Amino acid sequence: MNQKERLLRALKQQQVDRPPAAVPTQNATAEVMEKSGYKWPAAQKNAKDMAGLAWACHEIGGIESVRVPFDINVEAEAMGCATRFGDDSTTPPMSTMKTKQDYDSIKIPDPLRDGRMPEVLEAIKLLKAKTGDEVPLIAALGTPFELLATTLDFEEIIMACIEDPEFIEAQLSKMTEIAKQYAKAIENAGPDVLMLVDGTSQSIGPTYYGRFSFPYTKSLVESLSKPSILHICGNPTVILKMMAETGVNALSIDHPVDIQHALEVTEGKVALVGKISPQTLLTGSREDIVAETEESLKLGMHVVAPGCGIIPQTPLENLKAYFECVINSKSA
Repeated sequence: MNQKERLLRALKQQQVDRPPAAVPTQNATAEVMEKSGYKWPAAQKNAKDMAGLAWACHEIGGIESVRVPFDINVEAEAMGCATRFGDDSTTPPMSTMKTKQDYDSIKIPDPLRDGRMPEVLEAIKLLKAKTGDEVPLIAALGTPFELLATTLDFEEIIMACIEDPEFIEAQLSKMTEIAKQYAKAIENAGPDVLMLVDGTSQSIGPTYYGRFSFPYTKSLVESLSKPSILHICGNPTVILKMMAETGVNALSIDHPVDIQHALEVTEGKVALVGKISPQTLLTGSREDIVAETEESLKLGMHVVAPGCGIIPQTPLENLKAYFECVINSKSA
């Protein structure tokens, strides 16, 4: 069973020889950048460097998957938000958010022309030629609520949810169409799996999630033709059931989530991906990393992976401790 077959079967909750050591979250590290010569910010901006670094994370880093891009501000930039790139290999890009008063300046981007979207699409095509039918290729994009949260000041989002919900709903409808158009272009470029990233929905509570995030994510998922993973940062325990009902194949969950509870409330509707702490991978001892990895294996995670994006300063030696533990495991 090769790496692609293993991940696709795991996402469908089918029998595998062992769980995949795939990483659908951000996984570039400064050490891999130094060893490969492909570094941020160039690898965040242009297709050749983006593809080169993504492949190096697999080839040098040992990850059983390849993922692009390395940040979640691609859509915000294409919609007209200024993006600040760091000047070193450990600083993620940040988009400059708009206020409610100037939000009408947001434009609906063309994925084939605007911002970095075309670079991501080209990087996927370049990587597809390398991954073929052996290594799973994962492409990340934001959910509609994530697109809103990366373009509109979050405090203004919360206030508008209370005082002007019709404004929020109108913008989310627009974000859903943007996400669908971008997702379609991504799927045409050839990835095997789509990673839907939502960094903020855990902070708005189940009532607001049910109104302002869930239905729009569900609509996006229904438009997809490839397997999908939904990642919501932090501790989304109170919305896990709704997350599973979006129709995705899997949920990517972080270390604070209780797996037994997650298995119960999701009722077998989704595979579970996680839940090794990125902080443990960054600063933990080998024994700490192996212990968390073995816990995820014992608890029945379908894909054993970091619960959120890998911190760029994470030592390669620490990542390899986790990979070796998974690779040497057996399927239950």
